[in-house]
Amino acid sequence: MRYTGQALAVVVGAFLAGACGGGAAGPAGSPADGSPAWMHRAITPQMMRSNYDAWAYVHGVAPYGPGGVGNGAVATRVGVPPALQVGMPGAGIGTVVGVEGGATMPTPARARLEAAVVVNLSCERCHADVAQEWRGSLHHAANTEPAYRRAFAIEPLPFCRSCHAPEAVPTEVESSLVGGLGVGCVTCHVTGDGAGELARNAAFGVAVLAAPWRGAGKPPDAPHGVVREARFGGAEACAGCHEFAFPTARGGGVESLMQSTITEHRASAAAGQSCASCHMPAGKTGRRSHGFVGSRDEAFVRSAVTVTARRMSATRVAVTLTPANSGHAFPTGDLFRRLSVSAEALGPDEMVMGEQERFLTRHFVLRPGQIGRRLVADDRVHGEAVVVELEVGPGGVGRTIGWQVAYQRVAHPNGVDERTATIEGEVRVASGRLPP
Repeated sequence: MRYTGQALAVVVGAFLAGACGGGAAGPAGSPADGSPAWMHRAITPQMMRSNYDAWAYVHGVAPYGPGGVGNGAVATRVGVPPALQVGMPGAGIGTVVGVEGGATMPTPARARLEAAVVVNLSCERCHADVAQEWRGSLHHAANTEPAYRRAFAIEPLPFCRSCHAPEAVPTEVESSLVGGLGVGCVTCHVTGDGAGELARNAAFGVAVLAAPWRGAGKPPDAPHGVVREARFGGAEACAGCHEFAFPTARGGGVESLMQSTITEHRASAAAGQSCASCHMPAGKTGRRSHGFVGSRDEAFVRSAVTVTARRMSATRVAVTLTPANSGHAFPTGDLFRRLSVSAEALGPDEMVMGEQERFLTRHFVLRPGQIGRRLVADDRVHGEAVVVELEVGPGGVGRTIGWQVAYQRVAHPNGVDERTATIEGEVRVASGRLPP
């Protein structure tokens, strides 16, 4: 169902009020880290009853308590979302409701709309430290990040919205609430609901997907069901949005893939490790970060390869890129990401006397009379070292040659000449100078 603005405000307001033990959330009670006070309160039966009352308001069900559905008999809980029964007579907590092998992995285009926003608030309420990391991540900014918005303005395809605003309806303009959620907690961790089920059950009607417990002793109790699934701890958890074919692709094979990160990972020396091993590193407590480190972290990008350069002759250099901390091709992801490998002969006052630049990327050509692109070459860094030879011409004789490797996020290719591409962002991976 779709919440009206008023109904959603009531749901969110009731949730926050309940989470604060009946009081209002606001700056006056905020901790030093700047997060809302309601994120730091212990979960209580009173809070859970408030969540149920919010759900009941929207769905036209009698409220919990005297004269309502929660009068002490277990039978009165029939039809109430299971986790909203926490704190009600006969309810328990922390139930494992699934076993390994049968869980649904995260997928795009969930289209759960504002119901997902409400559920996500409940996640943030109890997992404040995780929520703080997620709110600073590109997952949260998936639909609002400026580079994506500029690209989407050029090609506003439902195909794009499916992953960047997965809780929206792909064919419809998303609300600011749903779009602002991006890839939320619920997008990855609440996957077992059927079509419309999350909306019907509001805040706590479905179980939470989690990786197998690796800590000492029993896992902590939770006010909801938990499905612990080994596949969720591996690459399958990421595959839905990090590997997919062109929307007009016909047939299979890697040449049909718009993004091929999972296939690259499967073929890499790190195939036995999870994506989370690098992109969600574990802290001292063993809990994995939800900041989702990636292409915007310069140190992380530089760690993907080691780079050396040598002079082959007076005018020629060889730059060698050896895979290091990367479990897939480098670069990966968006089809236009690339490495620029360049050399320049430097004259007086750094004047460029000769130069050459090459791009390591997936090279595509347009399909005449068709929509989409065709892969014709892939010279990125995969499992083996890549040697790039560059010729600077006569200007290099007797002069210093400067070289550089840069990771580039291309906004748009601007035709067939790779040098004319619009660059959205760049990280200098390595650079140096070779004397005469």
